Amino acid sequence: MERLSEKINESVKLARDYVLEGGEQILNGRLDEAHKISISTGATALATLAQFLLGNQYQDSHQAGLKWLQQNRRGKGWSKVPNGDPDLEITRLVQKVLLGSQSRKLVKFLLPSQSRELANLVLSLGQKVVSGMEGPLPDETSLPNILTEKVLNKLPPYGRPVVIAASLLAVKNLDQSGVSEAIVYLCDCRMKDGSWCEDIVATSLATIALIRAGVSGEQVDQAGQWLKSKQYSNGAWPAFDQLLTWSTGLAIQSFIQFPQSSDERDWLNRAAKWLAARQNTDGSFGSTPPFAQPDLDDTAIALMGLQHFNSKAAHHCAELLRRLQNKDGSWSTFPSFKGVPPALECTFPVYIPSTDVTIHVLDGLWGMPGRNSNIEVAQGLHWLLEQQLPSGEIPGIWYEGPIYATAQALELLNKWSNSWRRWRSAGQIFDVQRKAYQYLLSLQNSDGSWGSSVTETSLALSALSYAGSQLPPDIYPKGLSSIISSQLTNGSFQPSYQGIYAKGWDYEEPLTTALTAIRALERYRLLLYRHS
Repeated sequence: MERLSEKINESVKLARDYVLEGGEQILNGRLDEAHKISISTGATALATLAQFLLGNQYQDSHQAGLKWLQQNRRGKGWSKVPNGDPDLEITRLVQKVLLGSQSRKLVKFLLPSQSRELANLVLSLGQKVVSGMEGPLPDETSLPNILTEKVLNKLPPYGRPVVIAASLLAVKNLDQSGVSEAIVYLCDCRMKDGSWCEDIVATSLATIALIRAGVSGEQVDQAGQWLKSKQYSNGAWPAFDQLLTWSTGLAIQSFIQFPQSSDERDWLNRAAKWLAARQNTDGSFGSTPPFAQPDLDDTAIALMGLQHFNSKAAHHCAELLRRLQNKDGSWSTFPSFKGVPPALECTFPVYIPSTDVTIHVLDGLWGMPGRNSNIEVAQGLHWLLEQQLPSGEIPGIWYEGPIYATAQALELLNKWSNSWRRWRSAGQIFDVQRKAYQYLLSLQNSDGSWGSSVTETSLALSALSYAGSQLPPDIYPKGLSSIISSQLTNGSFQPSYQGIYAKGWDYEEPLTTALTAIRALERYRLLLYRHS
């Protein structure tokens, strides 16, 4: 046990130093690749094709992407993530890019005739992202049908450029109805930095579609510059831009729970000021300020960080989240909005009721004054309790696997236990808590881990830690040993490419993984301190 304690102390220091280094880089605007989101084969393929079509000034960027794709073939195809198994749809996408990149004449010939297949490939990948979204019917994704308000309202704002670009690519005749309107729509919703939704896939696809439709000049060149600026040194691209709001808010919320060094305390204060300065005018946050579109999950995580340092910004945040609660008590992810970030106002409809988001919003609102009389918290908790399956699982919406939402819901109930034990619904809450506890215990792997990632293992251990001495004695040491064995020399952890917010898109966000590990390791150190 003494040796394990030494390993935990070493691991915590390494991980905290790694996060602090990345946190400083975020505040300075220079996040390096050791702290960035992992690469995506599909995004790299689309961005490489877009750079090729943009012309000679992007030749170096295109060649670097092409070289990376050629070098990263896995057997008979390409995988979604580094060193993964070949994926049929990703392989078809890469093959199309490699074929189209052989010569400019060939790609100009191929793009009109095969762009429909390219559009269908991207839409097929996107349709696997999340269950619960109604989405347009197949005949509604074609022009001009996709441009009607009724159909667009089935998609969150971030998804509209992707589907409209795909519909523009899929047309056989550029003179057909809806083409000019689709071009205008894409040009109008392009963000100030030249991207579409701060997203590599959306920006690449919109650029390819506009070039195919004959659009040139600033409308596509600025997108090319944005794509070039997001390319990694090895030639690849991530699936989307960095989760700066998420990483910063989560880091503040994680570090504030445990003793900090003087350097960490200094960073926490500066990070809170950085975060507050990037709040949208209506109180919301996007993932990559100042251009990203609002996201209620990022807003909830920002609230958790801000409430310790800036009551005005936190109150503004909380008021927005209360206003955008669904009628059934849940919260969703992507609101509609008016205006352009950061000067915007989030409005209904809000898409996809989500256990994940609801847990984070409840956690944020619980830290605000007057929580016990807060009707939104009571309604949200009731909705969350009703989502539990007979097995004890609370299904996640955005995260792959049964552990993510279950563990966080259990931790939420554990933290609130001193309050809810006095409520009328205490019996129901206790039953949900008990089932979730037993369910998580049953899912531990033989090597001590949970699921297939450090994130899942860490979240499970953090939730179970509240049981203290009632927890079976080998559960925590085995779990912590599996986390420590996955740590790399720079303090980060072995990627699983199933990072938080990953359902449908496989990637790793290393700062988040490190932060969940820190919480689990620190919780155990706290348990040992209390025991001694």
